[in-house]
Amino acid sequence: MKYFTMEECIHSKVAREKGIDNTPSPEIEAHITESVESLLDPLREAWEACSRKQGWGTPAIRISSGYRCRELNRAVGGSVTSAHRYGYAFDLIPLNGRMREFKAFCREFLKGRAFDQLISENENDQGLPQWMHVGCRHPDGKQQRGQLLSLVNGRYLPMICFSGDFSLSL
Repeated sequence: MKYFTMEECIHSKVAREKGIDNTPSPEIEAHITESVESLLDPLREAWEACSRKQGWGTPAIRISSGYRCRELNRAVGGSVTSAHRYGYAFDLIPLNGRMREFKAFCREFLKGRAFDQLISENENDQGLPQWMHVGCRHPDGKQQRGQLLSLVNGRYLPMICFSGDFSLSL
């Protein structure tokens, strides 16, 4: 794990506030490590190169939600089938504030790669998400469906690129 720590992957303000122990089992910890090493670290490295090339400032990415034990997942209103519960999903926010570009970047980065879901979460009318959900594997640990979705007004829709999005050469 080059760019992310285990602590970042399991940290939760809600868990701390509610006294929920969000410590993963060794099996879940292995899932987190696999997800970070196979997908999140390469994504972060490519985002750094893109940010540097474009002059966008810091390439740092914050995990706003990573692993969530069953109790924490329930407390935050997560789906009972959430890949977060298994260490296979992470919600990401670029610290340079370039969310529109990050959305386009993630789409481009994941082309031709094995992943389960990319969800542009809580999009506004301009297609700008609050965060990007990157699911490495389905909760069954096997499927990698390659889904590109947008969550708009509580509904999952196919992800749409809006004018102004761009293709990135990675």
